[in-house]
Amino acid sequence: MKFEPTVHTLSNGITVILDPMDIETVAIKIRFLTGARDETPENQGITHFCEHMLCKGTPTLPSNKTIKDFLENRGGTFNASTSQSKLHLFGRIIAENTFDLLNVFADQLQNSLFDEKRIEIERGVILDESRRAHGSNSRKHEDFMENNLLGFSAFRVLGPDKNIESFTRNQLLDWMKQRLSAKNCTICVSGRIDDKDALLKKIENLFNFLPTHDVQTNHFIKYNPCDKFLHEASIKNVWTDIVFPFLRPDTYENFRVNLAESKFHKYLIQSLNETLRQNNGLVYSIGMGMYGNETDGVNSIHTETSAENLGRAVALIAQTAYRVYNVDKITQSDIVRFHNIHKLADADFLESATRRCDVLLSHWTDFGKLYDFKAVVEMDGNITADEVIAASNGFFNGPMSVMSFGAEHNCDLKQIWNDNFK
Repeated sequence: MKFEPTVHTLSNGITVILDPMDIETVAIKIRFLTGARDETPENQGITHFCEHMLCKGTPTLPSNKTIKDFLENRGGTFNASTSQSKLHLFGRIIAENTFDLLNVFADQLQNSLFDEKRIEIERGVILDESRRAHGSNSRKHEDFMENNLLGFSAFRVLGPDKNIESFTRNQLLDWMKQRLSAKNCTICVSGRIDDKDALLKKIENLFNFLPTHDVQTNHFIKYNPCDKFLHEASIKNVWTDIVFPFLRPDTYENFRVNLAESKFHKYLIQSLNETLRQNNGLVYSIGMGMYGNETDGVNSIHTETSAENLGRAVALIAQTAYRVYNVDKITQSDIVRFHNIHKLADADFLESATRRCDVLLSHWTDFGKLYDFKAVVEMDGNITADEVIAASNGFFNGPMSVMSFGAEHNCDLKQIWNDNFK
């Protein structure tokens, strides 16, 4: 399947990415670079509240149900989301009705009612969403990690209850005016595009109401190495994260070396899975996660096991990590195998309008460049084992943290690591 996206700048500054595909549907995603990280303690949660209200009706389509019915009758869906750094409107529709989905998005952004009665109803919905999040062990764990290591709460997208209870209609509308601009907006369309010029003209006409002021964003975070345990009585295992800082920023200049380092991550986790699960039966799974942003953050080796098995599991993690880092290093045959299995993911990407839309937006947001699938595949296939070894050099040298969450234990996990990473 072809991959020939193009990027366009509209007269008011909106960036539009068009990605034609030989399919019968279209995926559309509108991204504003604003989110919870840009809020103050006094208005924490306001972007997420605005996101909810954008989906609750306009004069033309006065409720969530009428929006939903309008699109479903035309073979479409829609939704919205808020993260630490982004606000999204997104959806998918039968290609012949692409303009209908764009009309809905423009209507939501320009004419949403922010009806007082609906605000009160949605306030209760968001408070319940917050209760559910605070009752989720995975969200508690995420908050435990980010609060201690990076200095911000994973719950800040939702905001504290006192903020949710106090936001007024004027506050919500003022925040929208401040934070939504053509200059921090990117629109991506992936799927069947029969006439690029007509589509661009339609988007230009629909979204020319967006203002063109600059919108500042808050990128700053700082890694704070620490060793912490949080008891969570409802969890029978101990969730353990062994954490090291990023080796380098995720910039375009570092794209190849970070791609090479990612192969070390894969090799490390494969080896840890073989040792801990297949050979010793101590864990169900082990993986690697990331916390932070594109310029600063941490890699986390994450697993969980019982309190009685915890010390042995961490010792084996340390021993295996040392072995694959210093002795049994990644080989070219490992690289070839990883590249071949990744062909499935490449095919999934090429065949999914939604996935292509997401990757194109992320690459543009992170690097200011169009994602070049062919070049990335070629680059991935040319990376050597020596490059991977060089790219991962220093991975375990930075200030480490060992975080545990869940069942009570009496292990000195950092000491166990230090005693066995050899």
